[in-house]
Amino acid sequence: MKKDVFIVGVKSVFPKIYDSVDVINKLYSEKLSSAKVNKFATRLGSNVQIKNRAISIDLEQFPQMIVPDEHSPVLWASNVIKSFSDSIRDESQIEFLSVSYNASSHAVTLPNLTCQIANEAALDLAYPPEEIVNYGCTSGIFSIQSAVDFCQKNDSLATIFAFEQTSWTFKPLYDEANVNFRASLRTHAIFGDGGAGLLLASGEEAELFDKKLKIIDIKLDYQYGDVIKMEEGAFFTGDGVKDVMPKLVSENIIKPILQRNGLKVEDVNEWSLHQGGLPVVESFTNPEILGLTKEQVAVSKKMFIEYGNVSTPSNFIVLEQHLNHGKGKIGDYGMIVGFGAGYYFGAVLYQHC
Repeated sequence: MKKDVFIVGVKSVFPKIYDSVDVINKLYSEKLSSAKVNKFATRLGSNVQIKNRAISIDLEQFPQMIVPDEHSPVLWASNVIKSFSDSIRDESQIEFLSVSYNASSHAVTLPNLTCQIANEAALDLAYPPEEIVNYGCTSGIFSIQSAVDFCQKNDSLATIFAFEQTSWTFKPLYDEANVNFRASLRTHAIFGDGGAGLLLASGEEAELFDKKLKIIDIKLDYQYGDVIKMEEGAFFTGDGVKDVMPKLVSENIIKPILQRNGLKVEDVNEWSLHQGGLPVVESFTNPEILGLTKEQVAVSKKMFIEYGNVSTPSNFIVLEQHLNHGKGKIGDYGMIVGFGAGYYFGAVLYQHC
């Protein structure tokens, strides 16, 4: 019989926080573009309703791409993992590590990033560390699946770390005649950086935690699509994401996982949705998509306004709010939902215990 696995900790990390419009003014300054493009870009930057954006690169030196040492993903991850280690008993240890991301400024790729994180965090792993790259904003769900598979075979602790340094890929187009101009501008107006780690436990290890989320089910899926893509090193978010993605996520992932667990949408109190943008999140309130209430999407919208689209760790950042600051009671259900480039989809159904 497979062991129950629980999420027992969530912790996020961010680089320097900038005012969202200031980011656009740096990326689309009149010196780099033109007065017309700068005006157009700053207007769009205001319209997306993002308050702040966490950015890894030093914007004062843009277009030079320089990431301060303290924003190394090795340090981000190892600091989060060390904070988890401080919360467990002396004789316990984390035995599994999975890291997921799409964009990283880390240039030393051998040994791979996950090996370096494990070494920096002084982990004595029972299984080779895993690295899941370029699975879009769903990457972290794939890491959860791997960690659950490990924990179900052992009384163990596992950790995953999802991060994004999208700013490392910033490469604005300044020619309005370029076919990708608007897609490029849309990307540079909404994406930010950050990371989030999860601590998972099973068996006797899980019994030591008072606050925990039991993982009930996980569903992963894929359907080819290229509305979100990279070309010649530049990242583009095309038109139609809000028209395509929410419906696919609802039909391919959310409704099937609810149905096979005998649940309805209204039975799930907490929703940690990836924030592709306010229109994307709000699409899930459409009765034809999923029919979530304003309350069910409120935290996802709040975190998008606070930080923008942080890609891979975005749904974990919402989950942290639910676990540490929410009103969840024993028996309440929640769902973590990821979707993005590929298209890859994933969802985790959990229950407060």
